[in-house]
Amino acid sequence: MYRVIKPLNNSVAIVRTESGEQAVVMGSGIAFQKKKGDLISPDHIEKVFTLKNKESKHNFSTLLKDIPLDFITTTYEIIENAIDHYHYPVQEYIYVTLTDHIHLVYQHILKGQYELSRLPDMRKDYPVEFRIAEDALEMINQRLGITLPDDEIGRIALHFINAKGSTVGRDDNNLFAKNIIILVQNELRNYGITRNEANQNYYDRLMVHLNYFLERISDQNEDKNQFSTDFEQTLKKDYPKAYEIGDNIYHLISKQIDRELSESERVYFTIHIQRLL
Repeated sequence: MYRVIKPLNNSVAIVRTESGEQAVVMGSGIAFQKKKGDLISPDHIEKVFTLKNKESKHNFSTLLKDIPLDFITTTYEIIENAIDHYHYPVQEYIYVTLTDHIHLVYQHILKGQYELSRLPDMRKDYPVEFRIAEDALEMINQRLGITLPDDEIGRIALHFINAKGSTVGRDDNNLFAKNIIILVQNELRNYGITRNEANQNYYDRLMVHLNYFLERISDQNEDKNQFSTDFEQTLKKDYPKAYEIGDNIYHLISKQIDRELSESERVYFTIHIQRLL
């Protein structure tokens, strides 16, 4: 049995499982007239999304404030599909960044503001991520009743490439991370890049990536996956300014921690900064 912590609507509730974990459960009418402490039978539940730690609980609550529930649950289903069917390990911040991305793309399409990504073809280098992204596009179009362009396969795949790993994110408020983020923000400011209403989603995604990257560094669990040299050189040629800024940030962080970083981080920084530009 699942004990209700908070009903979200007639068909969705945050619950505590028999093992003591928090989860989001879905099913037609399962939360109708339910209140905190009531029980829900597993027989009536259609989907369960486990909230594994404090970070994921906070993320879910944050998303609920700004994004419709069906976008959140569809994204959770996409990620669970990657974990269950492809045995793909993810860091939990992808639940936030991918949900935000899908909702933002939907808004851009509605407003006629959608732009193609012009990302290099990564299909050969990352076949698993592309299969996950192809599944994701089909699920989005079916669950949300919208039609996203095939260009989104590359963008979604990139979210999984970026968030691959077995370490779950945690809150990290130590002085080391804060100081490095301040240095990075100062470097961006040198190029005229500051957070504003127009770029806040992309700016925040870069900050999320930085936070979790610094956490991996402190856990000695840095990403060992490398982008191909050809892919990096293509970015350098197509987006010279973003690559220059990304390279500066790469060396700035490397100097601060007194060690070499994974080359893939320069690619991640370049992609995030190109979005800002």
